[in-house]
This record gives sequence, C-alpha cells and structure tokens, in this order.
Amino acid sequence: MTVYSQVLQGAALDALYTGQVPLAPYRSAEFYDAERTNLFGRAWLLMGRVEEIAKSGDFVVKPVDILSASVLIVRGKDDVIRAFHNVCPHRANQVVWEDKGNQPAFVCRYHNWTFATDGALRGVPDQANFQNLDKSSCHLRAINLQIWEGWIFLNFSDKPDITLEEFLGDMAAHLSGIDYIHAADPVVIQTTLKCNWKVVGDAFAEAYHIPAIHDVSLKPRFADNGNPFGRPLMVQTFGPHGVNSMYGKPDYAPKAHQAIEALAFDPRHRSSDKSEAIARFVSHPAINPTKSASWSMDVNYIFPNTHIDTNALGILTHQFWPISQNETRHEARFYTGRPLGIRERFAMEHRIAHALDIILEDLSNVERTQKGINSGATDVMQLSQSEVVIQHSVAHIMRWVEASSARDALGLSGGASL
Repeated sequence: MTVYSQVLQGAALDALYTGQVPLAPYRSAEFYDAERTNLFGRAWLLMGRVEEIAKSGDFVVKPVDILSASVLIVRGKDDVIRAFHNVCPHRANQVVWEDKGNQPAFVCRYHNWTFATDGALRGVPDQANFQNLDKSSCHLRAINLQIWEGWIFLNFSDKPDITLEEFLGDMAAHLSGIDYIHAADPVVIQTTLKCNWKVVGDAFAEAYHIPAIHDVSLKPRFADNGNPFGRPLMVQTFGPHGVNSMYGKPDYAPKAHQAIEALAFDPRHRSSDKSEAIARFVSHPAINPTKSASWSMDVNYIFPNTHIDTNALGILTHQFWPISQNETRHEARFYTGRPLGIRERFAMEHRIAHALDIILEDLSNVERTQKGINSGATDVMQLSQSEVVIQHSVAHIMRWVEASSARDALGLSGGASL
C-alpha cells in the first residue's frame, strides 16, 4: 500500500499540512455574506450535465439560493445550450414553474409574455398599450455558460475575469477524456440540512471517519489490519481543486450471512456491454490514479461545492448548495444507467439503497457538528493528514473571500498559488 504518494503538485504534504483550521468561516455571518459575493458570485459553478437537456426544448430549472437566483437552462432550437435568470423582464415574476420539461417556448403565467428558447421576447399581449416598448431589450437575462466534458458550468459575474479553462486549470487535464458512463437519468436524492455548506462538504472529503460512523456499512471495505484508519492512497491538488484517492480492502468479500449483498454485487448481473463500458472507464489514468489493487474510490473535488466520485462501477456526485449561513441543500446523483433486466435491476436497487444508508449515516451527524461549531467551545479544528483536503478547500475558500478578483484568487495576477 502506498500512502500519500506523489502528493500536492510538486509540494511536500508537510508544506501544506498544519493540523489546524479556523472555525470562523463555518459560523460567521459576515464570512457567509462575503462568500456570496466573492466566491459564489465569481467562481464557475457546476450545475449538471448536458444529458439532462438532450433534445431541443429540454430545460431544467435550478435554484442557487445563496445568490437568490432561479436558473433556467435550456437547449435551443439551434441545439445551443443557454442559461438565463428565470425572471420575466415585465414584472419580475418567475417565468418557468416546473423543475424540468420540454417546451418550444416559455410563457410567463402572470401576463402571458412569451419567450423563445434563445431568451428573446416573442409575444406581448396588448403590445400597443406599451409606449415605446423595445422588445429586443426585454429578453431573458443571460448567465455565462460554458461546457467542459459534458459538465455545464455557470458564472454569475456580468463579465467573468477568468475563463472556465483558467478556473479548472490542471484539474481539467487530470480528468480529461473520462467516459462518464450512464450519465443520463441519474437517481437524485436531495436533503435540506441545518448546517453550513462546508460542514456537508467536509463530511464526504475524507475516510478518517469511516471506522467510526460507518463501522458496519463501510469499514469492512475501506479499512483492514494493515490500514485500520483508511489512510488515503494519494492526495493531490490542482489549484483550488483536489483529489483524494481512497484505500480499499483488496480481498473484501461479503460474509456467509450477507447472502443478499453477495448476490447484488455479483458481476454476472451486468450485461456484457456495461462490463465493457466499465472496463474502459476504470482504465482512465484519473480513475484509481495510483492503479493500486487496494483502491475503493476517488473523490474529485471541484471547487467550491462539488465532488465527482469515481469507483469501480461508475460515478456519483455530491453537491452542497448554501441556502443560508446555517442551512444547506445536499444533492447526491447516482449515475447508474437503466437496468437491462430483472437481475441487473435488483443489483442496482440494492447498491443504491446501501449507498443511501451510508449517506444518511454521514448526514445524521452534520447538524450536531454545526451545533458544536456554533457553541464557540473551540475556535479551530484539529485535522489529521488524512483530512488535508478539508484544510486545502478552506484555505482556498478564505483566499477567494479575501481576494480582490477571481484572477487574484487563482494566483493569475502575479499572486502566489496554493
């Protein structure tokens, strides 16, 4: 087993690791306000995948509560994907009330103003009663959108001073070319939690907690006598982003009394086509980057609020969206693909149910963590080296909050990079 191999982009792990992280960013109202403008208002935010809007007229509506925004993302008749503020320029009503669907145009239900899928205003009832109405200036307000490897990113700045390519930096090269199998029709789980968004992100960033919180559900696969605390195989950073490649027990097998689990994880339940797709997927250099036999999964942290997790069966994502200083919407997406038979459906349903049990074990703890943070009993977290991804993310969040621009936050204006 290799622990902490080739870490941190040419810097020694000890140069980053200090062991303590301040808790003020987790409980300060002023810090949350600064995150709103300087972080979420300037960073490129991952919103979903192109498969969600595969056909002309397909749309999704997504809330970004920290910016008080409702976002309409739509594939136009010209096959171009665009994003708009879901706000009518007439009286500021929300135009689209559904979460998703397919429409050739959008009609505001307040007064029936009609907009094309490219955002242009097409129809105004009793238009003659509006003096000097310039329809060309009354389009839906666009939001900057760029697509990378099928992932849709938005930037809410009027004029972003960094491109998505600059924002992703070397993380883009690391993940480039992954075949995101089964990317359509994910199983989506949403939970609203009474805690700061960073507490939720931290809960899924490391494996040090697994022997305690997941003693029955995960410990048998993520730890053993040789690595009892699940120390990672590799930790690597790419600017504000990072990778935590986790250890997995190489000879794990369900015990005799776990007949249902053994049946569900039987590879014979997968079709040959899916087995071939998974084989291509795991062969990518970023999947199990150390190519260790003792591997379980990778947490690919896309700053500031997304994890793209990869394992031997595909991908799942965690997103932690701030609603308020002490409230977060957690969204988990399981990209499993559609089952091709009864046996495969059984295996898929079991795996998702098992994963949900694990997630609930994590989420059951975050509100207690926030209560402890808010108590003021301690001003710092004491972190192990296995939790260095948390320290790295908080350092960059603080850097964005304090920076005069996104370029400065990324060290693209002559400043030092982390």
